[in-house]
Order: sequence, then structure tokens, then C-alpha cells
Amino acid sequence: MRGEVGEERLFESIARALGVPHEEVARFDVDGSSDAAVLVERALRPAGFRTDVSLYIDVSRASGARGLTSVEVASRVSALLGEEALVSPPADDPAIASTWFLVTPDGKRFRASEASLDEDSVDIDRSTLRPE
Repeated sequence: MRGEVGEERLFESIARALGVPHEEVARFDVDGSSDAAVLVERALRPAGFRTDVSLYIDVSRASGARGLTSVEVASRVSALLGEEALVSPPADDPAIASTWFLVTPDGKRFRASEASLDEDSVDIDRSTLRPE
């Protein structure tokens, strides 16, 4: 997500996007166990897209996620948060190794290439984006 998104707000948006109760979304913790339907790993970055999110979804328990791609989940969460999201394309996309999707809160999707400025910073040249 482009902005710094707090954990509580992020979890609530994920729950709404996937149609699960809020208590079915929990923090992923390698040292602990959780029986939540959706586990979330969140890291904050100092620049670029500030909130890095990984989801682990048990689709047998999160029926709202069944059949959704990562781009579709990101689109729903982006709209609820009002934040742009940068997401890797689905695994069957031939360009998965070299491109990303920029998803806007209003539902637009753009294919984008990554340009590393330094180890922790990524910027997007919007003039090169093309609608998907």
C-alpha cells in the first residue's frame, strides 16, 4: 500500500474485502499459532510504498476469497483503504518476473515495471504506465 496503514485499519479492510468476521483476520506469527482464516504479515517501509502486506488465506473458511486472484484482493482492499496498491501479477501471468500491477482505489489497474533507486526505495514513473 502506498501509505502507512495501521494494523487495525488494515485488518478491518481485509476482513470486509474477503467477507469474513474481523476476528478471522490475525497477525502471522512464526513463533505462535493461530486458527484464523486469514493471516497477515505487515511490514512498514521508510519510503515508496510504505506498507508491505502478505496474506495467507484459508479459502475453505474465507469463502469471499474463493476464486480471487491477488490482484482482485488488492483491488478490494485498495478501494476500502483509499490507498494505491502495488501487487505482483497472478502466478500464471507470463510477465510475473518483471512487472507489477498498480491498483488504484477507484479500480483502475496499470502494469508497472520496478526501478530500484537504492536498496530500500522504489519509485514508479507514471508516464510509462499503461492501462491493463
